[in-house]
Amino acid sequence: MTLEHCYCGGIIQKYDKSVLPQVKPGKIERVAAKIIAKWLKKGNMARAMRDILPYSGLSYYERNTVATIVHNVVRYKKLYDYLMEKKGIPNTPYNYVKLSKNKVSWDMEIPYHIQISASEKLAEILKDNPEFERIINREPQTTLCTNFIKITRENLIENLKLEGFEAEPYLPESAVLTVPEAKYSVAVKSGLAHVQDASSQMAAKLTGELGDAILDYCAGNGGKTLAMASIFRNKKVIYAYDINSKKLETLKHRSQIYGADIKIMDKREAMKYDVVLVDAPCSGVGAAARNPEAKYQEDFEKYADNQIAILEEARKYVKKSGFLVYVVCSFTPQETSGVIEKFLSENSEYTLNTEIFSNISGIVKTDSGAFITLGDILFISVLKKS
Repeated sequence: MTLEHCYCGGIIQKYDKSVLPQVKPGKIERVAAKIIAKWLKKGNMARAMRDILPYSGLSYYERNTVATIVHNVVRYKKLYDYLMEKKGIPNTPYNYVKLSKNKVSWDMEIPYHIQISASEKLAEILKDNPEFERIINREPQTTLCTNFIKITRENLIENLKLEGFEAEPYLPESAVLTVPEAKYSVAVKSGLAHVQDASSQMAAKLTGELGDAILDYCAGNGGKTLAMASIFRNKKVIYAYDINSKKLETLKHRSQIYGADIKIMDKREAMKYDVVLVDAPCSGVGAAARNPEAKYQEDFEKYADNQIAILEEARKYVKKSGFLVYVVCSFTPQETSGVIEKFLSENSEYTLNTEIFSNISGIVKTDSGAFITLGDILFISVLKKS
């Protein structure tokens, strides 16, 4: 078997890389190797980049190229380790960089879980779904969520282009596909948009369509909360709760910049809502394109136990005839169908509603909900209370 792997650059494919400034020869690779060295020693790819990239003296374009190299190393580490061991190549940080940047052919039989560089348990799940494997092993797109409270999507795209960033409409109607450097745009800093994956925007839209009083029960820093406020132009009554009070403080600050009318709850209150959204903590394997470390996990059952416990808490806040919406950025059976089947078996007043997912682009219906594949792979299930 001949395996070919290519480093394919850090800009979305349609972006003309010839317009990028020339980078300093060698410095990109040196910074990437420094980040990889720290990651190999301490783990946590995102933190390693945060600790080094802002102080590297590189432009935003150059930083993005470094980030792409690092992503590729982490994404294919198991494969690179295998190849270097077979060929007697030292696994130094710089050798990882060189492997990630060059097209290489190797004539050898390579086990499937090493080819795709994932844990054996995750590889077993992916064997039957090559499309999911493609999604989690690609370089992620950069998508913004338009703040309709302040601007139209057409004007946002125009503003981004005036700043020098390519941008185009995407799905759903709030989404704008752009280049990674647009994260640092004036449009984002001034609250005209926020960085958010397209699948998350679709989940927020579907949730908001179910009712007028909505509780985001695991709001975190508020990506989906802000998206709902924006997409429905502050016409929904949106409440946000999270067990982490620091994240709620961040959401409060973001909502002020956004002009979003969000009611921040620092404690759970005895209220009932039309819709309760549970965006539960999960393995994150559906977002492995952005966080490749997620691919090496084995224990998905531990997440499922916590997810069911959170659903059991959240159901107390759903009105009669209301909806409980379950979302995870994962596709493992343990965290998706397994959680829903167990919850329904113990809560007979809830029934599954899958009609909401009919005839929508980027959504694959299942027996227990649907997978949204516009960006990250998100699982969503809508449960109606009788």
